[in-house]
Amino acid sequence: YRFYINGIENEYHFGELARLFLDDGEFEVIPVTAFPGMAALLGRDSRVLNEDGSLSRESIKRQLYGILEEITGTTQPWGTLTGVRPLKLAFQVYDQEKSKGISTGECLRETRRRMGGEYLLSPEKLDLLMDILSYQLENVAPPDPATDSLYVGIPFCPTRCSYCAFASNVASQDDIERYLGDLLKEIDFMGDIYSRQHRRLESVYIGGGTPTTLDPEQLTRLIEAIYSSFDITPGSIEFTVEAGRPDTITKEKITALRDLMVDRISINPQTMKDHTLELMGRSHDAEQIREAFRITEGSGFTTVNSDLIAGLPEENVSDFTESLRQVIALGAENITVHTLSVKHGSRLRAQDPDYYRKRGDVAGEMLREGGRILCSAGYRPYYIYRQKHQMGGLENVGWCRPGHHSLYNIRIMEEKQTVIALGAGAIGKVYYPERDGLERIANVSNYRIYSERFPEILRRKNEYFGTASDPEWDRLEESWH
Repeated sequence: YRFYINGIENEYHFGELARLFLDDGEFEVIPVTAFPGMAALLGRDSRVLNEDGSLSRESIKRQLYGILEEITGTTQPWGTLTGVRPLKLAFQVYDQEKSKGISTGECLRETRRRMGGEYLLSPEKLDLLMDILSYQLENVAPPDPATDSLYVGIPFCPTRCSYCAFASNVASQDDIERYLGDLLKEIDFMGDIYSRQHRRLESVYIGGGTPTTLDPEQLTRLIEAIYSSFDITPGSIEFTVEAGRPDTITKEKITALRDLMVDRISINPQTMKDHTLELMGRSHDAEQIREAFRITEGSGFTTVNSDLIAGLPEENVSDFTESLRQVIALGAENITVHTLSVKHGSRLRAQDPDYYRKRGDVAGEMLREGGRILCSAGYRPYYIYRQKHQMGGLENVGWCRPGHHSLYNIRIMEEKQTVIALGAGAIGKVYYPERDGLERIANVSNYRIYSERFPEILRRKNEYFGTASDPEWDRLEESWH
């Protein structure tokens, strides 16, 4: 199929929409300058859109959506939306309505009407989106312009899962220790710069990889360095550590994290079915997940999060809902339900590049049943994001018992706050409120290259945040070497 679109310069957004319906090799999106009678000269598998050049981008996307629906006989739950952050768009619409001076209830009703009409969302996804919007309006204040978030990356895991494309590596203790040494230098450097900015951190998130690949002493050094370098009073802000893989969780590590006043951790089963864990390449079973929860029970964490994935190979709806019920029973106050995304660089994509297209209906039913179970257990959806190559064109949703939301997760999705990101694979974002825009500052993903290019990484951080002069850089680089 060839879709000739009149009056556009960039076909990206239209190609992303077509990709939800068709494989890459099945279509082309071609910007053109149309002329009268052009459509009659084309083959039956070609279409001309926006022939008179009068339509907006969203109007053209609705026109393309109708053609794709006709060709394939299918619909998409998120309509014409292809971006990562549907809630960000809903907030923009809500704020436009709010500026008219109407009541909150009227704003919500108009936001729902516009999101459905302009972007063709299904009623089910409209309900979900409006529930999340309502939760945040009720429970989350807008970000203070003087606050930021801090992300610290630990790019190591015990094994690599089949669906994983993150910056995660299986490494020796010597490699981990060398990496930690460089990371502590980056923390010290950024903390020194930050102390001169008259700003403060709202949240800290240590992710990966699996941060609890570090031993208790290494975790202690890392977190104490963060507190010291960024002048944080322990226990004063939201502080999350992804414990992640249950096979890395020990009583000694949990004790160390609580002694350091970490208030949130993640224990991420992905599934409670042993056969699936084995298929994914996880080096633990469901009993080890239950043991990890027993270790943390009574430790005093404010919130334990757990991640589950809908659409894993060979799982059916009852497998997924049974995993969900078990995690609820284990006491997770925050449960993030992901839909499987088959990413470039993952082993699963190499084995079957089209896997994500094959079981979208099953994944959708998993999310529907999961949502009903979570709602009846007292959880509410509070944040959302989408990914490319996600089964059924679906989504990832964070659910929480009221008050147990992750502020860091919300801020990352709303994109109105600077995120300082340290470590291999970490992607920071500088927020510019005057233009309501972000600029990315990405560290290299490979931990060995991170060490090799360490001065270059710090020099780039200094360009965005610091004031070090050339003579100071000469002195600093000499000390690092």
